[in-house]
Amino acid sequence: MKKLGMVVLASLILLSFVLLFAGGDSTQGPKLAYIDSTKVLQSYDKWIDLQTKYQEDVQFYQKKLNELAAEINDMKEKGAAADLINAKIAEYTQKQKQYSDLLNSEYQKKFAELEQEILQKIAEYAEIMGYDFVFNSKTMAYGNSKYDITAQFIEYLKSMAQ
Repeated sequence: MKKLGMVVLASLILLSFVLLFAGGDSTQGPKLAYIDSTKVLQSYDKWIDLQTKYQEDVQFYQKKLNELAAEINDMKEKGAAADLINAKIAEYTQKQKQYSDLLNSEYQKKFAELEQEILQKIAEYAEIMGYDFVFNSKTMAYGNSKYDITAQFIEYLKSMAQ
């Protein structure tokens, strides 16, 4: 939530600079565009590969948890002592947290690195194409579709990968 607030604040500051420059004496205002970052990420091969690996790891750990849950159910059906069942439930809860923490620590950094990589590529593309400002569509209340350069940027990314 803090991250979203910071993004919105940064966007508002950036927008105020745009409006400041747009109101100046220049005959032509700044060149503006926006990108739908969700579409960009969903089409970025590295993001797709990382997302696939993440889902595989989630399924792996979920299988282990399902095995523990089956053990707990088996213990209940066989009438095991309550303290043994409670110990197994505690183990399940501990493993669930451990797996969740492990996945978060491993993948949160990797996803953040890919997001940074995309932002750098957006900056490169903006410079090449002569854009003064490129906004993220998530932080805008409205953007005319003629300023949407998502498809062109995705093509640029694909051409860079080849």
